[in-house]
Order: sequence, then structure tokens, then C-alpha cells
Amino acid sequence: MNRILYLILTLCFLGCKENKEPEVTDAYNGRQRLVVLADMGNEPDEMQQIIHLMTCSNEFDIEGLIAVTGKYLRPGSHLGEYHWMLHPELYMEIIDAYEKVYENLKIHDSNYPEPQELRNVVASGQTEYGIADVGKGKSSEGSEMIIKIVEKDDERPVWIVMNAGSNTLAQALFDYSENHTEEELDAFIKKLRVFENGSQDNAGSWICSEFPEIHWIRSNFQTYAYGGPGWANKKAGLGPHYWKPHAYSTEGQLEWQKEHIVNNHGALGAMYPERRFHAWGEGVVGFMEGGGTIPWMGLVNKGLFDINQPSWGGWSGRFTKDKTKNFWSRHKDIKQDEEKVAPFYVYSEAPDKWIDPQNDSLHVGNFTPVWRWRMAMYNDQICRMDWCTKPFEEGNHHPVAAFNGDTSNAIVRLNAKAGETLSLDASASTDPDNDELNVSWWVYTEAGTYGGIIAIPNNNKSTTSFTVPKDASGKQIHVILEINDENSIASLYDYRRIVIDVEKNNN
Repeated sequence: MNRILYLILTLCFLGCKENKEPEVTDAYNGRQRLVVLADMGNEPDEMQQIIHLMTCSNEFDIEGLIAVTGKYLRPGSHLGEYHWMLHPELYMEIIDAYEKVYENLKIHDSNYPEPQELRNVVASGQTEYGIADVGKGKSSEGSEMIIKIVEKDDERPVWIVMNAGSNTLAQALFDYSENHTEEELDAFIKKLRVFENGSQDNAGSWICSEFPEIHWIRSNFQTYAYGGPGWANKKAGLGPHYWKPHAYSTEGQLEWQKEHIVNNHGALGAMYPERRFHAWGEGVVGFMEGGGTIPWMGLVNKGLFDINQPSWGGWSGRFTKDKTKNFWSRHKDIKQDEEKVAPFYVYSEAPDKWIDPQNDSLHVGNFTPVWRWRMAMYNDQICRMDWCTKPFEEGNHHPVAAFNGDTSNAIVRLNAKAGETLSLDASASTDPDNDELNVSWWVYTEAGTYGGIIAIPNNNKSTTSFTVPKDASGKQIHVILEINDENSIASLYDYRRIVIDVEKNNN
């Protein structure tokens, strides 16, 4: 693969004599490297998340599946002996089920990884809880694997998802810093992009305090917004109702899962568990997939999400442009430990404002940057589960959003002047199933730095134009091209983000 791929397009400015060339560069066509650390066996949501991950594994390179401890799975846990130890075998059981549907998945996309490749990246991390299990002589298979992954001759950064405690990564950083120069350590840290789901041990804050340059996202809220937050925030409820016609409840979500995931979807769907946990009370159903899906979902839709820009948003949520001081864990006991290593800095949640098109209801807050994509994400899951058993002609497949003729997954960077009129062209967009396509151009206000309202005329047409506001000098504007297909199974989406940097007017 050519690692220095430049796709140069011509963007015409109406009313201007000169042509300007947007930068459309992406050496890997959006594919990212992924490592997931999860407390497998804690409760059913880990199984749900990783089963879902398998159906999306054609979109990124999974380089590590590491079983780790956390707040709820560690020696001495009050939940019982099963929760005192790591369970890497659960990854293996899921991969075994994936193997049974693998050949059918490949009919739909040849990029699905070989089952043995996935087995080869399963490992166990630290066996004890938190930062107390980090230090000399405490290396684990998982911590050593992380070092090897980051040291690979691969230019791409590594997206590390913390779906439990962070002490295995802490051990990797401790070991690397003990045996390398400051320059080598700096280079190592610069390759890390960490998404911490729920801050589930005291090692995350220690890492951010000891290694302040690390790219670290902490999500206490948005991480639960795939199916919730449910009881995590009673006022917010379960969020927009996109599992219709089933009831607006966790029981309704369960019925949706049975229809679209569990029943008649092969071995992988058959092992997708109900999210019930005895500690919640008999018969209690939790919202689907807990908090571990959102951290990696952004990697699925490549033309929308940039792992280097937390404030731009996408299927993994949206976060602050600059780091926040002492964004504490939502767990009181962990916060007490974090106070001992403060100050530390992380990218924290940023709110969005969005109107749900199904009922015109307004949503404002920290959950909204995920909820706004919920319908697209649910439809994606429906179709991917179908790929486990259906032939190509009976499934639905993603359309391809093209910007000015370019069909790559690259995010477009463009310079413009205030007052200029820009042309937008999605006419080369296609659908592999020859479905009709709907087009929408819209401005993601929160992702940019221009706070004014920009209405794109004829925003549902393949070709249109808009004028950069005269007061946008020195600001950044994010235009989103969103296309979706008309299909009776479920409508699938694709996106392109056009980032417009408006030149500063010095007059």
C-alpha cells in the first residue's frame, strides 16, 4: 500500500477566476489500528460489545484484545469468585463463533480478518487492581503486547480503548520509560490515542499525571449513549427512540436485539447475551451494549471521524479541543485516589445541540454528540448482522459518498476567503446495491469555530453551493456531506467531512 497517497481534486469557487485545490490526503484510506482492553466476564455488556466489534472488524486493524481488571472485576470483588480473575477465554469463544460466519461475512467484504489473526492478538493484562499492580517485575503478557504494537514499523497511531481499568497500559508505559531514552519515550507516547470509558480504576489519572503529553479522552457520559444512559442519568432516559416498533424501555431494546441480532443470524448472533446482571436485581434488563461500544465506533465511519481531533465529533462522540484539568472519575472511590495524583489533564466531554428529525425534539447536552448518529449506527448493526448469514444480493451495503468526484474516505481540508462562494458536488456518490440515494449537506457548528448559523441552499441536492459568511474571517467551518440509501432492510449512511479554514482578514 502506498503510504504517501495524495488525492488532489479541483474545487471551483463561483464568482472567482482562479481554481483552488483542497487537500485530500489519507495514506491508509481511513483504516486505523485498534487495541481493546476490557474486563471480560464482568457482566454481559462486554460480550455484546465484542460480538458487535467482530461484525465491524473489516473497517480497522485489530492488533490487541486484552483481558484486564477494573472496578468490578478484580481479586476480592464482592461480586463473587468469578469476578476475581481475568477471562481471556471469552474473547476466544467469540472468535470461535465469528469463525463460523466468517466465510459468509467475506462475501460482503473481503477485508474481514482471518479468525486465527484475531486469536493471535488475545492476551491477559495485569491481574490485580489499579496502580498498585504497576512497577518493576510486574509486566504482563498484555503490557508487553502493547509495547510491541506501538513499536511496530507503522506510521499510524494506535487507538487504545479502555473498557475497564488502565493499569495494563500503565505497566507498558512504566516498562518502556525504564528502558528507553526520553526521546524514545516521547515518540512512543506520541503514537497513542487513548479513549478511557468510565475511568474504571485509578491508573488512568496516574498515567496522565506522569505522562502529561499523552492524547487521552475520558468519557463519563457519552460512552453510555449507544443504548443509554438509562439509570446512569434518569433525566436523560434512554435517549432518542430508534429501536421502534418495540417499547421505549430496556425491555423494548432487548426485543429489538432478538429480532436484529440474536435470532436467525448465525453462531455470532446466537451467543449475543441478554444484558441482565444479578447484582441489579432479579429480572432487570440493562440498556444494550453498556459503555464499551462508543469508544471504537468512530473508527467505523472513516470519512467523518479524525482520531487526532477530539473536538470534531463522530460516532465516538465529541470532546474538548483543549485538555480539561482534573476531569474526575464518576466513581467516588476512584476520585479519592485521583486527588492524590492531581493535577492531571484529559480531553473531556463537549455538548452538542441537535433536533431529532423523527419528532423534532431538541436535545442539548453531553449525550447529544452520540445520539445524533444513533439511527445510522443502529441501521449499520442491523445490516452487518445480516451479513453473517445472507448472500450478497439479500443484504444491504454501504453507499459511497463522493466529494467533487473523490470516493476515498479522506477528510477534506480547504482554505477559503470570507465572502467567497463554494461549490459542493456529491453527484459521483454511488451505492453497490443500486439503491436510490438521499443527499444532505449541513454545517456541524459545534465542530468548528464559527458560531453563526450557516444555511446551505438546496442542501438535499447532489450539487449546490454556499457563501462563506463575511464575518467568518479566521474561523473554521465544518461542512458534512451525508448520504443514505433507500433500502427496505435499513438505510445505511456514509459521510465526508469538509473542513474549511477561512483566511484571516487583516484589514
